[in-house]
Amino acid sequence: MTLNLSRLPKISALNFTDQLMSSLVIQTETVIGEEINRFLQNGPETIEIEIAKEEGIFQYIDYYCGLTDQDVMLNEAFTEYFPSLSRRSAFQTIYGVYEVELQALCQAYQSELGGKKFDNFDGSGVVKVHNFIKKYFPNLEHNPEWKLVDKLRILRNNCVHNNGCVYKKNKEIKEIADLIENNPNLFHHNGPKFLDQHGNEEFYNDGSPRRAGRFMIFEKGSLKFVVDTFKAYVEVLNHEYLSHKNT
Repeated sequence: MTLNLSRLPKISALNFTDQLMSSLVIQTETVIGEEINRFLQNGPETIEIEIAKEEGIFQYIDYYCGLTDQDVMLNEAFTEYFPSLSRRSAFQTIYGVYEVELQALCQAYQSELGGKKFDNFDGSGVVKVHNFIKKYFPNLEHNPEWKLVDKLRILRNNCVHNNGCVYKKNKEIKEIADLIENNPNLFHHNGPKFLDQHGNEEFYNDGSPRRAGRFMIFEKGSLKFVVDTFKAYVEVLNHEYLSHKNT
């Protein structure tokens, strides 16, 4: 039997990282799903507060996991807000891991290709990576895989420094708006439905109602999208590196 190596699946230069982050996505979504189901199945506890028993006046408050319906809309909090918050935290972790591993990958490339050391390039994180890549592989400077990673960079910075707000002052951040418009099933605004000046409802590209809030909601599938984005970027980089090395 002859083994045709060309038919074997390609192995990513960051294969182990891909596996770890994909596992993190599965674990995160499993926990989120279990918590949503627990809320939907058990529901909040109703607490009776006696105000004037003789007159039959009572107040009823729904309570769940430290919050009441006097504080928040419980259904929205436990089926959308908290799940999104968990995904946002996982997103920041995934981004940070790939950022470190991409820098290590570039250092490995540089040790083989020679020239200017990676540490001497401007910028930090994935910006430093891109400055290195466009120096060694200039045809990748504007490739679509990088453009999507750069949008994730901007989203990550707004999650870390601005609580996931998709606006800067009163203007929507273009790169994050593009993420939402192109993937509204994965990323969208929070809040109520958006109505234009005439009171008409507006919609995202997939036909779902546009939301009027200022903050990002991460839906199921968004974390896999992030991992797949980095995997695609690494694949392009490594293909270019191997092509360059073999010339």
